[in-house]
Amino acid sequence: MKLVCEFIRECGAFMLLTVNDGKPAGRPFGAVTEIGGDFFISAGAGKAVFDQLQRNGNVQLLALKHGTRDWARVSGFAEETFSLEIKSQMLADCPNLLKYHKEADDVTFHVFRIRVETAELHTANGVQTIR
Repeated sequence: MKLVCEFIRECGAFMLLTVNDGKPAGRPFGAVTEIGGDFFISAGAGKAVFDQLQRNGNVQLLALKHGTRDWARVSGFAEETFSLEIKSQMLADCPNLLKYHKEADDVTFHVFRIRVETAELHTANGVQTIR
């Protein structure tokens, strides 16, 4: 999983797809980390993506490396985590979040654990599937 997460982070932005009233909804994201085989993202309360994640945790992350045809897809189920240890690690791994949240216990800082079902890395060398 670390390999796929590092690839996604190297891409800069990635797309997060959620379910909105039974239909796919996607938007760009810029912060992701991997801890213990799970991926973690942050979504602010009051945003549509936060509500979608609360209602239906089925998600995909998609990333394309600029200037190549290399890409990654991660499918899984997201649920909010309240662990200050996880939130602290997320802030350390994704310093761009510090613009919005100074501390792990910031009440506006919401983190979602994505329990990865499958992760695929597509490169010129072929496809690596991690389950």
